Amino acid sequence: MNSIISYSILFFAGIAAGFINTLAGGGSALVLPILILMGVPSMQANATNRVAILFQNITGASQFSKHNKLQVKPFIHIVFAVIIGAIIGSFFAVKMRSAIFDKILGVVLIGIVLMMFKPHKTKNRFTKRIPKFLEFIIFLIVGFYGGFIQVGIGFIFLLTLSLVEELDLVRANALKVFMVMSYTFVAVAIFAFSKMIVWKYGIILAFGNTIGAYIGVKAAIQKGDKFIRIVMVIAVTLACLKLFGVFELFKNMKPQINTNLYEKREKILLQSY
Repeated sequence: MNSIISYSILFFAGIAAGFINTLAGGGSALVLPILILMGVPSMQANATNRVAILFQNITGASQFSKHNKLQVKPFIHIVFAVIIGAIIGSFFAVKMRSAIFDKILGVVLIGIVLMMFKPHKTKNRFTKRIPKFLEFIIFLIVGFYGGFIQVGIGFIFLLTLSLVEELDLVRANALKVFMVMSYTFVAVAIFAFSKMIVWKYGIILAFGNTIGAYIGVKAAIQKGDKFIRIVMVIAVTLACLKLFGVFELFKNMKPQINTNLYEKREKILLQSY
């Protein structure tokens, strides 16, 4: 693919991802498949995407704070839990074998696609405020996932915050953005030290994500575009096929077919003699 075209696709995908991530989540499910289809291994794609995520959430957090929608002090204990969990998750991502990570990421991407078509239910406060130590454990696990994979972390944060904390959607989004920003500083440092980031792609994505985040904060609660969902589903499907080795299977079948035809032709020639 032409470099200018691929960079342009990545930039506009970054805008869409920044917009989607800031409003809810799932934008990485659009970016990661594009990086993978551009030839970036899944683990490096996961690391490279974090550069864009960092700049996106710095922009989002500053804009939410500017509009007085960001409250951190009452939730500082879960912010620390998320950061600790993300540090552990990032180290797991660095150490994991690429083949295993491909399968895990493929399953997660399929799950994200299914979540997109699940009807949203109204929030139900089924329990009283839980103890802070239990909140800490819950968000430690959420942070681990964020540091490990990142894809769909926005959905997970919003779901967890709606169940554990009493926040409206705008304030939950603001807190989510701040927490992701906080642990992504550390995640980027770990991935950069491990030389897993493709910086040219990460910087292009960062510009796009920053613009998308700015637009997303302005739009706040607006619904996502159906067209973006369709594009995302197609991209995720292609990426899953690549991650699960379906494309490689077809590549390996072609030489085998040619070999079989060659062997048949040889047999016919031998019989004629």
